[in-house]
Amino acid sequence: MEQLTDQQALLMFWAIGDLHYRALPFWHELHSARLAPMFDDLHALWQTEGKPAFCVSPGDLVETCAIENYQLAKARLAEELGDIPLYPGLGNHEYHGPNGEDPSRMEATFNEVWRKPARYSWEAGEVVGIMLDYPDVSTLENIQRVYISSRTLAFLDDELAKHPTQTAIIFLHCPLANTVLDRDPAQHRDYNSLEHFFAPENSQEVRDILTRHDTPKLLFSGHTHTGWEAPGLVKVEQLGTHSTTFVNLMSPWYTGRGTGAHMSEDYRSATYRADEPDVIPTFQVTIYQQQASIRVRDHRTQRWLKEWIVPLQ
Repeated sequence: MEQLTDQQALLMFWAIGDLHYRALPFWHELHSARLAPMFDDLHALWQTEGKPAFCVSPGDLVETCAIENYQLAKARLAEELGDIPLYPGLGNHEYHGPNGEDPSRMEATFNEVWRKPARYSWEAGEVVGIMLDYPDVSTLENIQRVYISSRTLAFLDDELAKHPTQTAIIFLHCPLANTVLDRDPAQHRDYNSLEHFFAPENSQEVRDILTRHDTPKLLFSGHTHTGWEAPGLVKVEQLGTHSTTFVNLMSPWYTGRGTGAHMSEDYRSATYRADEPDVIPTFQVTIYQQQASIRVRDHRTQRWLKEWIVPLQ
């Protein structure tokens, strides 16, 4: 096999985990300060290394489904990304309506603001992108037991069948079961894919679909806000004759359990608790003919934390 450095890149894109925009002034102040190093570093990288073909954020772009949160997220991301296309996804927070919002309107709000359906695909050269949706929580018998809907499973199956010769990059807000794990299960430092709420109960059905289609695949998720160096941040499984790589995107807003913004009792202020180590991560992904490079960047220190070279065969 060719060495990675000898291969011509087919595609480079950037993947960003849960962003949680919220229009409350004190939240926005904390949030803006937190994300400023990320955007500054990304702009510098894109000037020296070239812009990505697109950016992807698979869910929880907003903290709640309130329209003002969407408006803020769309405006800020448009300002920071400029002409770089953004592919957003539906997460559980897009279905979070603490102020009595109508559950039947939550998916429609996502559709109208981002001008995207709940699940969709796009092509980029020899690669197909497939965005899957987190299930509408109002359809679940128990919101702690998440099931990917039959419509979404059928969509994934159909899209893979339509693109039998292309590498598939798949995005789903929550990781599949038994992928990303806790850094310290005794201390429960991370939400992880062994917990019911944080991975679909029907993960095996997703794996069965991936196994049936004879193409290389990468599946990206967020949701857990997993901390740096947790086991399984990037995990390769042999599903059928080709490998599937699972990537958990962490979150630049906060990582770890019990961290991030903590609201005051009167909801008029918030304090921020940082993880240890405190990183502001995003992921650069470069697709080659036979391999992919996955690099995680810490924008606090402006350095690459790690690179994984994974097979596409």
